[in-house]
Amino acid sequence: MKQELDSELCKKYPKLFSERNMPASQTCMCWGFECGDGWYNIISALCGNIQSHIDWLRKNRLSALRYNKALKKALEGDSTLLFKHYNYSKSMANSYVEKDIADPHFRPVEAACPQVTVLQVKEKFGSLRFYYRGGDEYVRGLATMAESMSAFTCEVCGSPGKQGGRNWISTLCETHRAERDAKK
Repeated sequence: MKQELDSELCKKYPKLFSERNMPASQTCMCWGFECGDGWYNIISALCGNIQSHIDWLRKNRLSALRYNKALKKALEGDSTLLFKHYNYSKSMANSYVEKDIADPHFRPVEAACPQVTVLQVKEKFGSLRFYYRGGDEYVRGLATMAESMSAFTCEVCGSPGKQGGRNWISTLCETHRAERDAKK
């Protein structure tokens, strides 16, 4: 991948690519993105969805914890307690919790999702490989989907492509496959 695209991804998603400039003894990301420019949009969309998912879970977890703490205080003795919390639409909202609530509803608190750290991004057997640590099942599904999409996307230009090749399997559009075959 071109250096400017590599830098753009690392700048856009610093939490995901925190190991980008570490030595080879500690990470494979030191070699950068080992794939063509055509998969840039797939990788960028994948990273954006991963980080959004993690941030969303963390905000909602914090909101639920704050809400439940305030509700517990209200039930323990405060006659009426006004508190601010983040609701699920990410805006500030005032909520009243009254002492004599007949059936209090505590919010479910989701498990924390570990921050994803990307270990390696490369092409292998004509499709994208995205190795990482952290995340959850949702992140695993996102990575699998991105890897599947790459098998139908030209690695050079991003147009629809097909996998093929005898010695080296690659995913290319008709134009780039013809160019590669003409060089042989």
